[in-house]
Amino acid sequence: MISRVAETCFWLGRQVERAENLARLLSVNQSFVLDVELEGLQRWHPVIVVSGELPRFRERFPEEAILDGEVVQRYLTWDQENPVALVSAAYWSRENARTIREVISLELWEALNEFWHWLMDGPGKRLYRSDREAFYNRFKEMAALTHGVASATMLHEEPLTFMQLGWHLERAQQTARIVDIKYHTLGPTQARETPIEAAQWLALLRSCSATEPFYKCHRNPPNGLEIVDFLLRYPTFPRSILYSLKAAQVDLQRIRTATPTRGEECEERVQKLMDFLTAGSAEDLAGGGVHDALTRVVDETSEICNALHAIYFDPSMPEAPAAQ
Repeated sequence: MISRVAETCFWLGRQVERAENLARLLSVNQSFVLDVELEGLQRWHPVIVVSGELPRFRERFPEEAILDGEVVQRYLTWDQENPVALVSAAYWSRENARTIREVISLELWEALNEFWHWLMDGPGKRLYRSDREAFYNRFKEMAALTHGVASATMLHEEPLTFMQLGWHLERAQQTARIVDIKYHTLGPTQARETPIEAAQWLALLRSCSATEPFYKCHRNPPNGLEIVDFLLRYPTFPRSILYSLKAAQVDLQRIRTATPTRGEECEERVQKLMDFLTAGSAEDLAGGGVHDALTRVVDETSEICNALHAIYFDPSMPEAPAAQ
């Protein structure tokens, strides 16, 4: 498998997962600001921060624009100059699929192509105007369809493994970003929660489709530390950071069966990050511990992706032997 195809599969998985998680973030924040009385920068500023777009947003818009939820949502949904916008993720998902049509299945290509035309040809824009929640849900459905179609119709070989590796690493990073929105909205987690803080934690459960799984594991009324602990390291919840990292490690091990001399560094970094998450207890996350842990997850997964690029997608040429 050539490096270009491997990288395209990896980024196809990442872009699909990125679109889904940004849609989740926008959806939960829209509901939250409608249900809870927040002031000024607490409303939409955290969404821009955790998406990593604050510097570019400030360059493009006047200072007061960050207080306007419609401006923020349009920027993160439709602005094609924004590399993390929903429209950009949908475009690159389809474009990556188009360039490797000989590798992916026809059903997967049709699913991504049809979604792109739905988004850009009118129905998607009309739904955005009429029912914002349903619009964001459509992105979540697209991601679920992509995962299911890819697993059911593609050969379970290297192309699919690189695709799954992309969405597992992206999911770990984006779950960390979604949970971190609470820190940027309300500040460090405290032992005694305010009603607004409790509402924020419940909203985060809904944003990760974790409400039902959480209550199956916790009988007592939930608190923020239990919720964040569940989203960080519950071993059998598929959207938890720990589960995503374990799945990424399995993907890396499968890839290494074909290239046993490469990739060990990435596996070691994933293992160290998992060890960090499993160390300690939920109480260790009080105060600023949540934010520190999430920041480490975001930074370390970025470094793992950079290492993957250097090892598999743009490997250095071997040095020429010295002249005799």
